Amino acid sequence: MCTENLQTIAIIVAAISASAAAVSAIYSARSSNTTLVLYKKEKREKLIEELNKILEIGIQYPYLESKLFTSKWDNFRESEDERYLRYDMYCNLLFNYLNHVFTHFEYDKKQVESFVAIKSWVRLHKYNWLNPVDENENIDAYDEDFRIFINSYIK
Repeated sequence: MCTENLQTIAIIVAAISASAAAVSAIYSARSSNTTLVLYKKEKREKLIEELNKILEIGIQYPYLESKLFTSKWDNFRESEDERYLRYDMYCNLLFNYLNHVFTHFEYDKKQVESFVAIKSWVRLHKYNWLNPVDENENIDAYDEDFRIFINSYIK
């Protein structure tokens, strides 16, 4: 076999290898994209499940969503009254949930607002947010972007 034929064969083999690598990369990217879409869909479904659990707690203990009750937080936040202890835990659950939603939607305020009625929730529970039992609770538990986001609804 002559050198010219060997070079031609080498070029053909290299082209086939490059084509196979390109096809493999395309299928890999498509597979990764499909996995990401499925992950986001699953995550969204879990957020809906979490939301339903929070709503069930609100139905079971309706005072947790009563403005008359929540507006008295500052007066009772350090009491041993079981209702206010429950309310504090409910708010922790609620703000943790809102943080998950905020993260899921990659800090996009409009998407968060279209997914959950965040404005009314934050405003109803603002006294708990502004005056937690542990004064550093929100600083320690949430990143600055989330704190700014929540505070943007409170006047």
